[in-house]
Amino acid sequence: MSPPKPSDLAPVQAPRLLLLRHGETRWNREHRLQGRQNSELTPRGRLHAAAQGAILKDLVGTTRFQAVTSPLGRARQTAGIALAPLGLTPAIEPRVQEISAGTWEGKTYAEVTGHETASELPTADLMRLFLNAPEGEGYTNLRTRCRDFLTSLQGPTIVVTHWIALATLRGLLRGLSQEQVCQLDRQQGVVFEIKEGVEQCHHPAAIGTAAL
Repeated sequence: MSPPKPSDLAPVQAPRLLLLRHGETRWNREHRLQGRQNSELTPRGRLHAAAQGAILKDLVGTTRFQAVTSPLGRARQTAGIALAPLGLTPAIEPRVQEISAGTWEGKTYAEVTGHETASELPTADLMRLFLNAPEGEGYTNLRTRCRDFLTSLQGPTIVVTHWIALATLRGLLRGLSQEQVCQLDRQQGVVFEIKEGVEQCHHPAAIGTAAL
């Protein structure tokens, strides 16, 4: 499929959104491509989710939010921890699950690229692995389902998702090209707030960025 035309890059109009990537997982620590596969949160990952919960409590205030989560276990585990302070139960939303990485899912970065860890590659190169994985979903299909999700929203929403899906959502809301989306950071333990096309990243007080 061809990449989006410039005319398709206008920011998608959506309500106020609070976007979360899941906390660190065992496969993140092992430098494996997860995609639609799953591994449990590490202790550090649970701390990420708890920190996100504290951020959300401050951001939500008295505003009525709905919440959705990817159906994948690591996102649901993160949602359970992060949404507990708000008393919210998220709906399961398949359109925000992670991109399929096809036959590369479960493989280490060393097996796929020859580099031992994700930190040895630029973020953009890492994302391209997922976008171009053999038998994977690809960026166009991912972008289509993420756009469909955003245009279906009726009010302020908290979304618990994954690195590639999150970057795609951020790109749609900000009107970014695929190359710009590939440059976006991959932080865990933070909350991205997007309102009227303007993004803010909210950091916790004491949790740093985890490795992919």
